[in-house]
Amino acid sequence: MNVQQLVDAIGALDAKDALQCKLTVAEWKQLAPYLAVRFLRVGEPLMTEGEADRELFILADGELEVMAQGHAIAHVLPGSVVGEGSFFSGMPRSATVVPSKPGVAWGLQWDRFELMAHKHPRLACDLMKGLAAVLAIRMREAVLVGHFA
Repeated sequence: MNVQQLVDAIGALDAKDALQCKLTVAEWKQLAPYLAVRFLRVGEPLMTEGEADRELFILADGELEVMAQGHAIAHVLPGSVVGEGSFFSGMPRSATVVPSKPGVAWGLQWDRFELMAHKHPRLACDLMKGLAAVLAIRMREAVLVGHFA
């Protein structure tokens, strides 16, 4: 698949919670075999609240709506990460994510991340640091607006 599209989307996202992982195209190509490309159709959920899977996604193209308890809570643009909470915790999904525009997302399952970490430890560590920063920023923002108990 088009790794350059993913790298460009990550680099172009101007958001507080943007993935700060600055892997090169060549490094993303090394990691690409561990990722699963998903072609997104409007209205078909990428993930559903309450599901118990450990996969996160990086949106390369399109747009997503995030809904929790039936309420829209976020609009996701290319370059953004979704699903990081369940990825790290192993807990059920806290939100449903649905494409509002067709697009492409790159998924990373926990077991594939573990394989990646054994084969490419430095790259996996760099990616993990970036993902952890996204999670920390989002947790802080949730506390500040009262969405975290």
